[in-house]
Amino acid sequence: MENVNVKIIHPTNNSDIDIGLPPDILLKDVFSQLIDAKFLSPGQPYTGVLKPSGERKESVTLDNDKTIDKNGVGNNDTVQTLISTQAG
Repeated sequence: MENVNVKIIHPTNNSDIDIGLPPDILLKDVFSQLIDAKFLSPGQPYTGVLKPSGERKESVTLDNDKTIDKNGVGNNDTVQTLISTQAG
């Protein structure tokens, strides 16, 4: 399988990183790798939102337990990383 090239945006400082991801990697594993690479801070609950692009006019909340492919992330898409907070 060919990698999917994705831009990931940091949740607090809006810096970004372009990475190639295997389509069968789970989103939560992407966050783990970004923590290991010191792009994201450890100890935070991260979620992702797929930004509008091409035919997609709305942002799409991503599921951490689904693969990049199952979440509908395609080549040259942008994922905004968010720190999720518990509803209370």
